[in-house]
Amino acid sequence: LLSFDSLEYQEYGLNYSWISETVEKKPYSSGRYYLGMGNHFIKFPRMVTSVLFSDDMADSKEGPALQSRTKDGLNVRLEVSFQYRLLFDSIYDLYTSLGKDYEPIFLRMATEQLAIAATEHNAHFFFTNRSTVGQEMHDKLNAEFKARAFSEVPFFQLRTVHLPEPFEEALKQTQVKQQDIQIATLEQKTKTVTFKTKVLQAEQAVKVMENQAQAESAAIKAQNEAYCEQYKVTQDMQTSALSKMKRAAGWSAKELL
Repeated sequence: LLSFDSLEYQEYGLNYSWISETVEKKPYSSGRYYLGMGNHFIKFPRMVTSVLFSDDMADSKEGPALQSRTKDGLNVRLEVSFQYRLLFDSIYDLYTSLGKDYEPIFLRMATEQLAIAATEHNAHFFFTNRSTVGQEMHDKLNAEFKARAFSEVPFFQLRTVHLPEPFEEALKQTQVKQQDIQIATLEQKTKTVTFKTKVLQAEQAVKVMENQAQAESAAIKAQNEAYCEQYKVTQDMQTSALSKMKRAAGWSAKELL
């Protein structure tokens, strides 16, 4: 029976011979295999493994929030979690370098790298650029695990950053003041727009009044010109009629009057 062994879907394995006390370099994935008399699998997880550093985990193997210092010397506590996955082609190297009990070594490596990463930024940057800090920590941790832990870190979460309370309170007050300044600036811009709108409305009203006055003036002028033209025509007609009467009657101008 020891000639056969199997691996579940969530497992990798190395073929170990207890007779020769040697390990085959070739890794195995899920399935049932004939390994040889007296051989069996040393099994490793295929799926991602989660690690959590949090104050709620103080009594677990993972531990409490990580302690470090910022670039400007302030104490900082980081609650983080990440998920690592063993690299299939590096299972043999993992076993021969770190052994089967590699998890404590992984935890020490993660603690070291994250503590170092915390020293690269000042406290204010932690407070205002948390997503950037988290991405940098993820990149650093992933590179370290690929180089020395024969695994990768596909996921990382910077859950909470604890800075000294007086510093956090001062930053909060600064943000409140900045928000007040932004609100006041927006109000000023709104009032400026309102004032400019009223000026434009007044200028438009003046233009309307000027157009109306010009239209009324043009209408009066046209009426006067029409009246004058009509009066001139009437006078010309009267003059012509009187001239005809004078010639027909043979009257003089005095007699006609």
